[in-house]
Amino acid sequence: MSDDIANFVIMANADAIKRGALAIWTVYDRPKDYPDGYIARLHEAGKGSVTATGKTVTGELEHIRKVFWRAGLLKLSRQEGDEPQVVESWV
Repeated sequence: MSDDIANFVIMANADAIKRGALAIWTVYDRPKDYPDGYIARLHEAGKGSVTATGKTVTGELEHIRKVFWRAGLLKLSRQEGDEPQVVESWV
């Protein structure tokens, strides 16, 4: 199952690249709209703006990390100014 989700992530990133955008997956810990656990949301950065998409990956934190690792992404630590529920981002 993780391989299917990793392929979903790879395809979502490829679609962003086709649009000239950088795909950034931000992992949140129990945000208001997903209080049951972790959710990673795809944002596309390009042309001076960042746009949230409807694409998500949910599950336990280690599961999400495993999916992104299998998809060949790199982890970015939290940044100063991130919302409190942001755990990390992946590109």
